[in-house]
Amino acid sequence: MNPSDLMIRFEELSAGSAMGDLSREEEREFMILSEELGISPDISLDLLATSCELLLLDKSIEPMPASLAARLHQCADQAADSQTSHIVRPQVSTWRIVIGHPFTGWAAAAAILVFVVMGSQTPADLSPASEEARLRSEATDLIERNFEGLGTFKDTTGRVTWSDSQQKGYMTLSGIPVNDPKKAQYQLWIVDPKRDEAPVDGGVFDISTDGSPVVVPIVAKLSLTNPQAFVITLEQPGGVVKSKQEQVVALAKN
Repeated sequence: MNPSDLMIRFEELSAGSAMGDLSREEEREFMILSEELGISPDISLDLLATSCELLLLDKSIEPMPASLAARLHQCADQAADSQTSHIVRPQVSTWRIVIGHPFTGWAAAAAILVFVVMGSQTPADLSPASEEARLRSEATDLIERNFEGLGTFKDTTGRVTWSDSQQKGYMTLSGIPVNDPKKAQYQLWIVDPKRDEAPVDGGVFDISTDGSPVVVPIVAKLSLTNPQAFVITLEQPGGVVKSKQEQVVALAKN
């Protein structure tokens, strides 16, 4: 699938997310595409969907005051500043506030305003290290394994954390050499006997700093159930579909 098709698919899933009708697999695909394209999921479509639902509650409407519309635009701009440039922004000036319902009128306007402000302060901006710490504190089914460097990568150490319930995990690595993305990239492989004999692709990543620990999010292409081993290899730029494991960097297992 070319970049244009990926973007079209991302926008379709983004719209489905706003409507709340994505399946679990589609939600997973949405997050994977977000990582691959470098686009953080945006709240603007959710906001638009919320406003549409409010409009359908009653046919009696009155124009939104210009001051409130301006405030909503300001909040949307603040949210956009903390996200990527690919933002679908609703036309706030054309919205209407519904009256005649317990949760409408200025109460609804306040709710939308809070929704935008909170959206601009989502944890999407947290560093991978902070997200890893959160996973360690929240997950009740955390799997932890220590990495051991192999061969010429014997100085590589670290740990991997994974949660089946959240389908989320991180690698904390030290001593892994800096790579040139134009020549080779690191790739994670996850062994899950309950899924398949072939390891699951856990994502391609780069190391830009020698020495200091780096936290790398795991981007598993398939759902996992109690993975037994995690293997880091060095592959061609962009990674591979199936690794020959000619250059195994590190291994973490039971």
